[in-house]
Amino acid sequence: MDDGFLIHQVLGGNRNAFRLLVVRYQRPLFRFLFGFGLGPAVTEEVAQEVFLRAFRSLSSFDPAKATFATWLFTIAKRLALNEGARVRQRAEHVAVDEERLPAADAPSAQDKIERSERTGRVQRALQTLPETLRSTLLLAYLKELSLEQIAQIESCAVGTVKSRIFRGKALLRAALVNSEE
Repeated sequence: MDDGFLIHQVLGGNRNAFRLLVVRYQRPLFRFLFGFGLGPAVTEEVAQEVFLRAFRSLSSFDPAKATFATWLFTIAKRLALNEGARVRQRAEHVAVDEERLPAADAPSAQDKIERSERTGRVQRALQTLPETLRSTLLLAYLKELSLEQIAQIESCAVGTVKSRIFRGKALLRAALVNSEE
């Protein structure tokens, strides 16, 4: 079932169809929100709010303007940026909970430690990037959206998206090299 069919079902009163949309987008949305460094509890709250707002506003969704995924991730980005600003204002730092990320095939203890260290380095390096670059990289690599979809979410031109990805990768690479020293 494609998103359009499910949305039509939801608008027709079938609330269970929205559950299928949640199941479809839950993991990609969580991975995207984790990239903002919100921490597991806050990420879960923001994800719930994203789905709640999407459900409440579904009648205003226009498939001629954007795909459902683009629309959903635009909502997620805005809420994540707002929550990130609140977290910084309170000067709270929440560690990344590695156990909440999707698991691979039962890694060994050493693999878990190495993965945790690597994830932590990448997460810290991502946090050093300006929000526009971080958001664009997360959309491009975690959600694997097209340049056009990212441009819609970021409200900018495709050329700007390409530039942000290039600059973001360069800054991320430099931050990772500096973290190893």
